[in-house]
Amino acid sequence: MGRNIWAYDRMYDICRYYVDFCTRTQFSSVRMQGLENIPSSGAVILAPNHCAALMDPLLILLTRHGSIGFGARSDIFSNPKVARFLNFLRILPMARERNGLREVAKNFETIGDIIECLRHEVPFCMYSEGMHRAEKGLLPIKKGIFKIARKAAEELEKPVYVVPIGVDYEYFFRIQGRVSMKVGKPIDVRAYFEEHKEDSEASTYASLCDRLHSDILDLLDNIPERRHDLRFPRALLALVLFPLWLLFTALSVTIWLPAELVLCRFRDKAWTNTVYFALRFFQPLFWPFMAASGYLTNYISNLIDDLK
Repeated sequence: MGRNIWAYDRMYDICRYYVDFCTRTQFSSVRMQGLENIPSSGAVILAPNHCAALMDPLLILLTRHGSIGFGARSDIFSNPKVARFLNFLRILPMARERNGLREVAKNFETIGDIIECLRHEVPFCMYSEGMHRAEKGLLPIKKGIFKIARKAAEELEKPVYVVPIGVDYEYFFRIQGRVSMKVGKPIDVRAYFEEHKEDSEASTYASLCDRLHSDILDLLDNIPERRHDLRFPRALLALVLFPLWLLFTALSVTIWLPAELVLCRFRDKAWTNTVYFALRFFQPLFWPFMAASGYLTNYISNLIDDLK
């Protein structure tokens, strides 16, 4: 399998315009802050929190139009055709301990590919929690991200940065909510190890994990609180808009009905936005109706919550 995910691909570049458009319109608003904190040169590892399955990397793609590399669990690469498609999407296989030592050993090859990606100044995104969960907050940071960053710093003649990113969702289980994405100050890994050369390796990794954890937490909770007042006029408006909600919901049935049927089989509801994204991606003509239905659903649901 060709694994040069850093190489320019014209088809990938063209497809990104539609993908980025679909990502932005999945939400009522996408607010991005601190993009200037992403270094314009050097090796860059993006380190966001992970809470909404595929939507998280799709949002990270909005930070730049060029390529960004990602990692995904290795078992989905078992089919050669799927593997080639994932390679086209700039995704590399990452084995977990549960996959067995033989699979985990293949990570050494993947790490080499990540370093090549960084050598060509294509950012690579790593989810340092090791898993996703549809909740506010952050799981403990695993040191793997800094082990890879340190190895890259040893092999490359350039700075290696780990950039914290906080991604906030207004709703995990509804579409058309607000999203806030904030980029923090980068961590220069080579400089950090140099500053802590008197410390043990274990303590240096631990302090890096603590710092990244703290940095990401500081970047969360940036979605403004919605209003809870004016309940009576909002209720009147909801009554006026209710027929439109019924109309838009009926016109978007080819999206929401298959989505709900699929999600009934998912224990992990963090995939809610991802499933809706996939269905609207292939049905762009019906998406405006689904977007309007989703917006009105949130309006009415929030009003009901306030009236309770």
